[in-house]
Amino acid sequence: MKLEPFYQLDVVLVCGLPASGKSHFSERFFHRDNRKRVNRKEIRRNLHQMFEFGEQWKEEYFDNSDEGLVKHVERRILEHLLHSGKRVLVDNTSVSVSSRKSYLAIAHQMQKSIGVIFLNTPLKRCIERNNERALHVPDVIIANLSAAAELPRADEGFDERLIINEY
Repeated sequence: MKLEPFYQLDVVLVCGLPASGKSHFSERFFHRDNRKRVNRKEIRRNLHQMFEFGEQWKEEYFDNSDEGLVKHVERRILEHLLHSGKRVLVDNTSVSVSSRKSYLAIAHQMQKSIGVIFLNTPLKRCIERNNERALHVPDVIIANLSAAAELPRADEGFDERLIINEY
């Protein structure tokens, strides 16, 4: 696994199915890289807890009608960090080409380098890990995301691209 080129990039997008190991991988390999982490799930959790006077967020509370706000907050955080000269790691599902476009657009608009690391963990393993979690995603959602998953392609526009099987 050649990660050295990624340490030079302004933005690293770590993506894959829920429970594929994105957060673990990100912390293991990028925590000490003087990089700021952005995670849409954490944004959802924080917004929910703020709106609901501290009530703990659960996966079943997910409401697609709030995603516009979540994505807006995520974008503003990314822009702020990049404007401030910080390097960023985005830890998000982003399993389709279309779901990765917004990150490419921000990076290119701000003239920043960007790479993608896709954790291509088998569906069965993701479901096993997911079911071990206290806050787990419904299996059907993971299966649907798996069916729609598209590995990153060279023509997407990333400066670096890495697909890791069996993480």
